[in-house]
Amino acid sequence: MMPGRKKTHTLSLRTIAFALFAFLLTACGPGNEIHLLPPEKSGESILPRPNAPTVTVVEFADSRKEKLAIGQRRDGSSFSTADRPTHWISHALADTLTEHGLMVSYAKSFDQARKANPDYIVSGKLMRVWLNETSATYIESIVETEFTLANREKHLLRENNKAQSSRGWPSSLAQTEAMIRDTMTDLIVPIAQKIADRIWKRTK
Repeated sequence: MMPGRKKTHTLSLRTIAFALFAFLLTACGPGNEIHLLPPEKSGESILPRPNAPTVTVVEFADSRKEKLAIGQRRDGSSFSTADRPTHWISHALADTLTEHGLMVSYAKSFDQARKANPDYIVSGKLMRVWLNETSATYIESIVETEFTLANREKHLLRENNKAQSSRGWPSSLAQTEAMIRDTMTDLIVPIAQKIADRIWKRTK
């Protein structure tokens, strides 16, 4: 009798420990509501260069297939956000372009941008912003866009770009928000570099 009771007692402790571990993984994981954070700033104030061209970034069109969610949890529920993803990505691009010494403004529409009559207009499409939580210990993020650079006469540059990253063991809400911010930054930085290089090369 005693050996049997000891085995049952040990089995119960293991079951409780496993349940507690599973609960902690769930509790430490991110919530469903995600805040889309802006890129981290260096803290330095960057002024436009002398005779800097004017550039207006138009808020990107929302071309996502899924517009009501920005990802899926492992339990089948959705990640969502109260922020506007197109505003998030477009403002990030505008802010990053200022770091290249350009005179940058932001417009909500092409009509607003044209009225400003800038030297260049940057527009685009947001194709994807997605978080995929495949397990209690793994989550990945994807951001994909198409952007166009044009002057007053023609299109100069058009590209599709995608950035992807992942995090393991288990992610908190703050870590998940930082991850998708960093994924977006990994996408935006090279785009801004290409745009600035093309503009400054034409300015010389």
